[in-house]
Amino acid sequence: MNEKLVLGMTAVVIILTACESLSNKMAGRSSHNIGMANPASQYCISQGGQLKIEKTKDGEQGICTLKNGEVIEEWALFHRDHPK
Repeated sequence: MNEKLVLGMTAVVIILTACESLSNKMAGRSSHNIGMANPASQYCISQGGQLKIEKTKDGEQGICTLKNGEVIEEWALFHRDHPK
């Protein structure tokens, strides 16, 4: 009986150690996404535009004012200039 208890406890420790290791690896992956810039915002600025974030009833949206005076939502600009 004592051998079974020791064997069972050893198995539990091994399983918990493996779970913790996997959890740490997954946490490391997700932290790489923090601070990544919005590609539509970057594109607006790279085109010489000025970006303004406006609050709407649905959340926020980025409005890009280009050098030629055109005012366009940042994702609309990005998709217009990068068609599929």
